[in-house]
Amino acid sequence: MNIIPWLVLLLVVVLGTVGQLSLKYAFQATTNQVINKPMQNILFSPYFWIWFVSYVVVTILWLIVLRTIPLSQAFPTLGLTFALVPLASYYFLRENVVLSQWIGIAIIVSGVILVVQK
Repeated sequence: MNIIPWLVLLLVVVLGTVGQLSLKYAFQATTNQVINKPMQNILFSPYFWIWFVSYVVVTILWLIVLRTIPLSQAFPTLGLTFALVPLASYYFLRENVVLSQWIGIAIIVSGVILVVQK
């Protein structure tokens, strides 16, 4: 088994998480600015561009992953993003994560482990 495609897939998950956090930062940073030009404020936010570039890279890497990993394993692995975003939000955005979310994260990670096994 070649591990490189799986590492690229994990990079897709991480970059997807980075993109989500960046978009949240972009909207948080622009809400404190001038109200009459909200779209312009967002478009000139560096966080918006981090989100944009990360999603362009994610799309390209996803196409590479699909050439080597079966879709039945690759697509469920993207579900790790649903586990990483709350974790990253907890650590970087200081958002509250309740017990039911922690249980959901554990279920997602367990499910992905089961799905990717051959």
